[in-house]
Amino acid sequence: MSQVEEVLNQALKNPTQDGVNFHEYDLTGISLSGTSFIFAVLNEITFDNAELTDINFSEANLHNTTFRNARLKNVNFANTDLRNSNFEDAMLVNCSFRNSNLEKSIFSGSTLRMCDLRGCNLNHSNLYHSKIIETDFAFARMMYVFAKSIEVEKCQMTGLNARGADFSFSRMEGIDLKGSTLKYSDFNSSTLNDADLSNAILIGCEFKDAFCKGAKMVETNFEGADLTYANLEGANLENAFLLEANLHGTNLSGSNLKNAYFIDSNHAKANTKGADVKNTIFD
Repeated sequence: MSQVEEVLNQALKNPTQDGVNFHEYDLTGISLSGTSFIFAVLNEITFDNAELTDINFSEANLHNTTFRNARLKNVNFANTDLRNSNFEDAMLVNCSFRNSNLEKSIFSGSTLRMCDLRGCNLNHSNLYHSKIIETDFAFARMMYVFAKSIEVEKCQMTGLNARGADFSFSRMEGIDLKGSTLKYSDFNSSTLNDADLSNAILIGCEFKDAFCKGAKMVETNFEGADLTYANLEGANLENAFLLEANLHGTNLSGSNLKNAYFIDSNHAKANTKGADVKNTIFD
């Protein structure tokens, strides 16, 4: 009997498989629905090309497990150990990873729609060229994540910690990054439409050639940031802090710069035509 047949037979007899040990099982291509694996030992399992629906993996050990090209819907990974897991090219819909450990995981080429990653640990993970829609990353940790060329749409990211993350060449639409920590992150050549970065910490970040037209950046800290040739036309930078920032060729036309702080910044060749500079501090 194959391991796929073994698991299917056990799930058919009893859909509650909490605490089972399927360590290193090869379940490639399995189609499974309505089964509970709470507190199960499922590390180093292969779920490649699987179809998983209404599965509860909460509190389970899924360390080093692979879900390459799998299709997952209504799957609960809350509080699971998913370190070094691989979701490359997977499709995930309405899945919960709340407070799970996804450190050094791979999501390259994957699609996440209406998922919950609130409070999870994605440090040092790979999200290259992934597509993320209506997903909650609030208070998640994404330090040093490789997220180049990702597409993000209507996502909640308040309180996110993405220090040193690479978001270059990405397209982000309608994202909420209020109060996020983005120190030394890379947004070079990215597009952020209808983005809210108010109260975010962007110390030393890279925004060269970024398109942030109309973005909300109230009280945002851009100390030492590089915004060379960035487009911030019509952006709201009221009370923003741009100490020693590089604004060479930055388009700030029509923007709100009231009470912003530009001391020791390179802003001589920035375009501030039509900007509101009431009480703005230049030097």
